[in-house]
Amino acid sequence: MKTVLVSVKSPEAAQRIAACAARLGLAQVVRAAASTEEVMLGLRSRQVDVVLADVSLTRPDPVQFTRAVLAKSPKTAVVLVGTMDPRCAAASVAVGARGVVRGGETTEDLVVALTQAIMLVCPRRRVVAGAATNASALPRQRGPRGLTERELQVLRGMSEGKSNAEIGRDLFVSEDTVKTHARRLFRKLGARDRAHAVAEAFRGGIVQ
Repeated sequence: MKTVLVSVKSPEAAQRIAACAARLGLAQVVRAAASTEEVMLGLRSRQVDVVLADVSLTRPDPVQFTRAVLAKSPKTAVVLVGTMDPRCAAASVAVGARGVVRGGETTEDLVVALTQAIMLVCPRRRVVAGAATNASALPRQRGPRGLTERELQVLRGMSEGKSNAEIGRDLFVSEDTVKTHARRLFRKLGARDRAHAVAEAFRGGIVQ
């Protein structure tokens, strides 16, 4: 299984990423770093297959960050997560980044986007197998039957890294209505927050 280093600017986000990885049975392969210095130390300490980098941590120069990571570990795949100017994103890809994953501006949205990226990087069948060794870490998925069509639409929006406001615009409803649907789907999935709900949705095959 690939080893993943998730770099985020906020220590709170780093803690939440680590907690999500543990719930998914990926604590041994996913690590979090809360600064560029920690990223470089992490690259020195062990082989890292993928670096998922919060764009805000790479500022003011994501291109230089990408170059620095690849200079330290040429075989590592660099994926930037967050909101970027298209020209900066293109320049980062030009110097070696594998791509940019769109994510929201808030910590909550960022954690969801990074959780989604982790689930895509790590094969699902292994995630499920790993999580099965610690059944108490995540509640059992109850399947899509308990969710209304609108709740499923909101959940899909979350899995795409969209904010509540963006989901509301897509569905032509208010942000408060989205929050109401979110609270209901959290309860049905036994999830504590957005990241947990998205992880459960991927784990149970509700979203792809």
